[in-house]
Amino acid sequence: MSYSRQTLLFISVFLSQGVWASNLEAEQVDVGQEDEQQQEGDAISLDKVYITGGQEQISKKPGSAILLDDLQLEKFEYSDIHRVMNAVPGVNLQEEDGYGLRPNIGLRGTSPERSKKITLMEDGVLAGPAPYSAPAAYYFPNVSRMSAVEVFKGPSTIQYGPATVGGAVNLVSRPVPFATEGQIDVQLGGDGYQRVQAHQGQQTGDFGYVVEALHFAADGFKDLDTGGDTGFERNDVQVKTQWQKMGAVSHLFQFKLGYADEDSNETYLGLTPQDFESEPYRRYAASQLDNTDWVHSQIQLTHVMEASDYTLSSDVYRNEFDRDWFKLNGFNSSSVSIQDTLLDPITYAEYYAVLAGTGDSTTSDMQLRIGNNARQFLSQGVQSRFNKSLFSTGIEHAIEVGVRLHQDEVDLHHTEQNYVMAVGGQLTAVDSTFKTTSRSLTQAQAVAVYVQDEMIMGDSTLTVGVRHENIETEKTSYGVITGIVESVETLNQSVTLPGVGFFRQTNEHLGWLVGVYKGFTAATPSGNENIEPELSTNYEAGFRFSDVSQAEVVAFLNHYEQFSGSCAFSQGCDTNNVGNQANAGSAIVYGIEAAWKRGFDVANVSLPLSVSYTFSHGEFQEDFVDTEGAFGQKGLEIKDGYEIAYLPAHRLNLQVGAEWERYHLDASVLYQSDMRTVPGEGDLIDGYHVPAYTVLDIKGAYDLGSATQVYASVDNLLDNTYLVATKPYGLRPGKPRTLLLGVKHRF
Repeated sequence: MSYSRQTLLFISVFLSQGVWASNLEAEQVDVGQEDEQQQEGDAISLDKVYITGGQEQISKKPGSAILLDDLQLEKFEYSDIHRVMNAVPGVNLQEEDGYGLRPNIGLRGTSPERSKKITLMEDGVLAGPAPYSAPAAYYFPNVSRMSAVEVFKGPSTIQYGPATVGGAVNLVSRPVPFATEGQIDVQLGGDGYQRVQAHQGQQTGDFGYVVEALHFAADGFKDLDTGGDTGFERNDVQVKTQWQKMGAVSHLFQFKLGYADEDSNETYLGLTPQDFESEPYRRYAASQLDNTDWVHSQIQLTHVMEASDYTLSSDVYRNEFDRDWFKLNGFNSSSVSIQDTLLDPITYAEYYAVLAGTGDSTTSDMQLRIGNNARQFLSQGVQSRFNKSLFSTGIEHAIEVGVRLHQDEVDLHHTEQNYVMAVGGQLTAVDSTFKTTSRSLTQAQAVAVYVQDEMIMGDSTLTVGVRHENIETEKTSYGVITGIVESVETLNQSVTLPGVGFFRQTNEHLGWLVGVYKGFTAATPSGNENIEPELSTNYEAGFRFSDVSQAEVVAFLNHYEQFSGSCAFSQGCDTNNVGNQANAGSAIVYGIEAAWKRGFDVANVSLPLSVSYTFSHGEFQEDFVDTEGAFGQKGLEIKDGYEIAYLPAHRLNLQVGAEWERYHLDASVLYQSDMRTVPGEGDLIDGYHVPAYTVLDIKGAYDLGSATQVYASVDNLLDNTYLVATKPYGLRPGKPRTLLLGVKHRF
């Protein structure tokens, strides 16, 4: 690698002393809010202001940005990021386990698989385990401990790479409070669900801190044929401290330390269509050993220097993520797959019996291969952001310059062993079959620089920006038996990404926006010398309306010069193809995203109402063969005009509430239309699509006083049985009706 960890440390210390640079840190100081804070306690507060600049700033941005603040997050007390994101237009999601343990989030038609095509951040710092060398986000921060969620789409995305095609998601952790405060929140529910969350913090003179702990778990809503737990347990602890010095040039230092772990008994093994129809929450005996066990740690040091006409903020960060992932990989047969068996259990009746634990593994071909996808991830770097306002020839300029030096890696060691199934569901390991199936180390280093000038001219705002990324990636593959280096692949990428956005406030209530920008998703080494990064030219246009109600409608079009996909086990790829990337040539995704909200008052009752809607359509524009399985099915001949998988045409979310005296009542309805899981055209085929579904969630709360609240919620109130996944192995359901009861007390 071109620079060492010692170099990163030196640069970070250098930047913290106030040398020019930039930062993607989430908590930018806003002038208006800073004045208010200065009156309250003469303090710089990183945590009270977001990247978006707050709701007022969003309304003037030439581009789409959504801020879900703490009040919105508390409406339903969701611990599942999918349910939180349902309220955001322009989002395409794929549920998986019902609890949001493995989020799959796409923006404006990007692949939702493991959220690998969006830029995921926590407090402005890249949060994925290895955003460049292994972008699939197998770790996702717990939304329960967040105070806000920000979503960016459009030209502003170039500030928040590396993935800039669809957009970025920033999760904002709990801020250090101005005064002593704390809260404990206890929630219990069906299927053994439990969540205990507590935080406490205070500001004393120039020093402040906040400590937060989270534990949540469930026994799971699926019934394993052999009995046993199908649930999970998660723990999350974070400590944040800060010290500040006010003056003509003010300084704030903030230190964040976090730890999280998970032990979950989730599986990729689903059901046959017949079994899903009769027992949708059943789990076959063959999945009894499936388990994920991981540990995540994070450290972040932030420095903000603020003067009257500029702000300089810098971060040093390091994230480590270690996981062991035991799962069913397949039969020992070279000709019979689990997917074939589940789609046609009559033809493969003996193999189906092995999966269900009602038959013996009578031949070696009928033995089950169970593997551990063990990986160790590292993500670290230093980043800085310089903001300055100036006036020139009647134009107000808000200039932002940023730089990030980043390094990440994934150390992969996959193993596997054969097991024999006996009638009754007993699994026994086969001696002398344990083996290593894959060993590699992939490392990436990247230098990213961007410049943006937001020019305010009366009622118009013109934003012009450019981002440059230089990425060096190296993959070293080792012999599975010898451990000796067998090959070294290198991939160097350099790309410049311009973006322009324009917003015009035509009158007091109406404004319109238009933008165009270059999209990019980095390629990763995958044994293909001709692999190319994903590139697109993206367009958007729309309007905003604000009066007694607020509305925004944006049409978008992403034209891909090069559409790419990467192979993942969750998509049904062969184990030896996992991580391989493939190109599909040109493609197009277009759609409309719309949001509307209004508050009504009837007698003494407040009635907030909000609606978000997304229409999306995507299709390939070239003929090719999916040789890796990166786009839906290995060996599939994809034709010009085939629809892209995992992109429903319609998503609609309606939220309505009622508040009076000490009572609060909220309801959320989600509708999602049919969604292909394999590219195609014409009629949808059972087993290769997710049918349309509707889910209703409600929550009611009562304030016992100013400090204590009791609440109850029901997820999937109508108890609809709905399908969320058909891959990699069979059909899997969404969460059934679940009652949750909670109480929170502030102190």
